[in-house]
Amino acid sequence: MKAMETIQDLIEEGKLRTVWWALCIFAVTYFLSHTSKSMLMNIPVAILLVSGLRILLTEVEFRRKVRSGRPHTYLTLLERKQMSLNDSRLSTPPPPPKWKRKIGSPVVEAAANEFIEKLLKEFVVDLWYSDITPDKDFPEQIRGIILDAIGEISGRVKAINLVDLLTRDIIDLVGDHLDVFRRIQATIGTDVMRTLSSEERDERLKYHLMASKELHPALISPESEYKVLQHLMSGVIASVLKPREAQCPVVRSIARELVTCLVVQPLMNFASPV
Repeated sequence: MKAMETIQDLIEEGKLRTVWWALCIFAVTYFLSHTSKSMLMNIPVAILLVSGLRILLTEVEFRRKVRSGRPHTYLTLLERKQMSLNDSRLSTPPPPPKWKRKIGSPVVEAAANEFIEKLLKEFVVDLWYSDITPDKDFPEQIRGIILDAIGEISGRVKAINLVDLLTRDIIDLVGDHLDVFRRIQATIGTDVMRTLSSEERDERLKYHLMASKELHPALISPESEYKVLQHLMSGVIASVLKPREAQCPVVRSIARELVTCLVVQPLMNFASPV
């Protein structure tokens, strides 16, 4: 019984659709008759138009474009381009400082950083700067300048040809000093040199070298040693500092005196204590 009702419903639905199709085709054919007098030629065209219209209405989805209530401004464009907090680019670690890239050794970097930190704390912050202000900007800037200088020196040292340095330059330098020592020793006398103490021998050598103008200026007096080291460090600071910092007399003078008095002179005194 249910099957019969279903077939009957299908027949009724088919009749209804046939009537609607016939009406639509007739209406379209009637409108097309204004352009063509042949009714039979208009029927296939009407069938195609009605079929195409049905496909458009049933298969194609039409949606109205929703326009924004406010016009696009520069701020709205910035909001679209703004990165979210979860963007992976924001979590990328910053590149290491330039001086670390030039050194390229974590052990040396840590040692240099610790050494400069203690140096500034002992001779700058605790000695006089903390009595003026608790601000930490100046020590940090000085630390950055010194570390940049160490990085620049490290980069230049890496560029040195060690083979030529060890097999040619140092050997020539030591050979020249030995030649000068033997010549002065011959002038003083080998037998006399054996009878002198180490202090007296140094004084005799210093006297003869000064007379022949072959004595290094740094060995004349402590003041001369300071002047020579200051002159050498001026050249080093001018080479390793950034151009903007090297052109500032205050920065150049402070960096030169810090390196000369707190680094090089203590190392020289440690190497040759008097």
